[in-house]
Amino acid sequence: MKLTKLIKYLDKKFPSSKAYEWDNVGIQKFNRKVVDLDKEILNVLITMDLNKMSLDKIKNNKIDFIITRHPFIFNDLNKEKENPFKKELIKFLTKQNIYVFSIHTNYDICGYNAFVEELSKQFSIKKAKFPLLHKEYLEVNLSKEITNNELIESLKKIFNTKTIQINNNDQFKTSKFFINQGSGASSIVSKQIKDSVFITGEAKWSDWIYANDNNVTLIVAGHYMENYFINDIEARLSNNFKDLKIEKIDIKEQYYVK
Repeated sequence: MKLTKLIKYLDKKFPSSKAYEWDNVGIQKFNRKVVDLDKEILNVLITMDLNKMSLDKIKNNKIDFIITRHPFIFNDLNKEKENPFKKELIKFLTKQNIYVFSIHTNYDICGYNAFVEELSKQFSIKKAKFPLLHKEYLEVNLSKEITNNELIESLKKIFNTKTIQINNNDQFKTSKFFINQGSGASSIVSKQIKDSVFITGEAKWSDWIYANDNNVTLIVAGHYMENYFINDIEARLSNNFKDLKIEKIDIKEQYYVK
């Protein structure tokens, strides 16, 4: 299958115009080569990030197209090359003529139904919607109230994590929470959220301070909560491109909790 056909499909499902202004989605430019849209794509790798595990998979499976959730080139290219591993990886990808395509915040917005499906594995959801035009987070309304312990245990099961960070040790019940993915705690500050339950992947110290001062129960489940992306993209491609050979790699959580 030609590269242009695959890119058109991905662009239709996850338009780059839906990504946040600061994001870098789509084909990742890390060399001066002109993108060969007529290149035949046979073997695709889907992963959250390109790391050493990903590289081993690429070499062993003759991958010619890679789809990542997090942009491979997020900062200025020279800045990215300050990472020794990434610098060598760029040389390898360039030499092997392997393209990288990233779907990030445009996936959060356009593929949110897949995220709701993940939540529905543990929660009885009455309604899930974006409460804002910019769609930074979902508002999830449950069919019944649940305790904070039930909420936390459900999150652990959904996102396959053993630890959850939370700023409120009191017992409470809730039938509604806000949730976004990745490093999304800054939304509580920028949108002046208060008196709510907010769930995300990562938070800065200043986010915790804001949450405590404004009666926000802040729950952090880890950035790994985004990993369902891999199986979702695999299913979409498998259903639409029968001739593609699809590999995927779960890079696992990047640290241990002792």
